[in-house]
Amino acid sequence: MTRLKCTLNDLKIVKIMAKSKNLKILKYWNNKDIESMYDKYLLNAEIRLISQRLSPDSKILDAGCGECEGTLQYSKIKGVIIDAADFSDTRLKKAKQRLQSKSNVHLINVDFLGKYCLDHDYDYIISQRFLINLLEWKFQRKVLLDFMNMIKPTGYLILLEGCIDGVKQLNDFRKKFGLKPIPVKWHNLFFDNKKLVNFMRLHKFELIDEDGLGEIFLLTRGIRPIFDNKLNWNHSFNKIVCKSKYMKLLNLKDKFSRLKLWVFQKNENKVKY
Repeated sequence: MTRLKCTLNDLKIVKIMAKSKNLKILKYWNNKDIESMYDKYLLNAEIRLISQRLSPDSKILDAGCGECEGTLQYSKIKGVIIDAADFSDTRLKKAKQRLQSKSNVHLINVDFLGKYCLDHDYDYIISQRFLINLLEWKFQRKVLLDFMNMIKPTGYLILLEGCIDGVKQLNDFRKKFGLKPIPVKWHNLFFDNKKLVNFMRLHKFELIDEDGLGEIFLLTRGIRPIFDNKLNWNHSFNKIVCKSKYMKLLNLKDKFSRLKLWVFQKNENKVKY
């Protein structure tokens, strides 16, 4: 009995700690002075990467939509309907201002770790730097399973999330030139590529496409700091590098890329072990 009580107490402590972390992150994102991405050139490249995978006349869930910088662009695709969901009132208020002229986007306040109700017939679910804000793999796993149940049998799950593999590659490069490593932020938990792909495959979702922004990260976070270590996201060098025609010259995809794009689709023929 004593052992059981200890176990139950331990579980309560874990839940309290998890809730505390979640509230801390919510407080962070509810700060109106915080930007979801300060490097707007990189953000636009992210959005471009995702937009290329979306089809007209689709129903889309933009999960963890933030202030809807990406959502606004996706909403311009012909015939799409978008549910844009986030747990931060501050983000959603900013999103509402940004989407004033858009009738095909529905803003919804959702805590994906709590109880919520969304549709189950999405053609696409997009998670753009959302899941990395869930600080334990079990929470990320829970939301991924939810996503799987909300996608049409012919639908797609598009993840553009932090990738620890790209972090290591970029930091290894920086180390060769005496540059300090770029850490993962305190409110982020990046994905291990192999672990994520294996988990999705176990649940009959196959990786059908992958990409990244390796050119941008290598040039702006790896090479430019060698010659100029002053942080300036609006620098003309960054603007040039982030243009798609220049990115194609190197074609690094997810190599050196702290952010990776994964596209998964359900495969009912996959045997679950």
